[in-house]
Amino acid sequence: MKKREIVIVEDNDDLRELLGILLSDPSYELKMYDSAHEFKEYLKSRKPDVIVLDVMLPDGNGIEIGRSIKENPDIQHVPVLLMSANRPDQNIDFADMFIAKPFDVQHFKQSIEHFL
Repeated sequence: MKKREIVIVEDNDDLRELLGILLSDPSYELKMYDSAHEFKEYLKSRKPDVIVLDVMLPDGNGIEIGRSIKENPDIQHVPVLLMSANRPDQNIDFADMFIAKPFDVQHFKQSIEHFL
């Protein structure tokens, strides 16, 4: 059985680690990045099943990255879950879901499972 690939792009080390623990499952392959640059490099060769994308990254904007994903025919089908402590004032219609920090752990896990 093929593992479902979940990508977490979050610059906060503690939160990234927590998300990794929450999604620890033998049927998932987790890829975690703390920067936009690393994530963009990954996307050049891989197509994940779900992307959890923080809005504020040290070297990029999650909203711009999310939009570029949805404009790319090769990966536009991949669900993008946008995550932030503040609801962005920019249009985020491209996102398949917005997750407000702090978030309910069970709801987060159920959301991931829904999109897989």
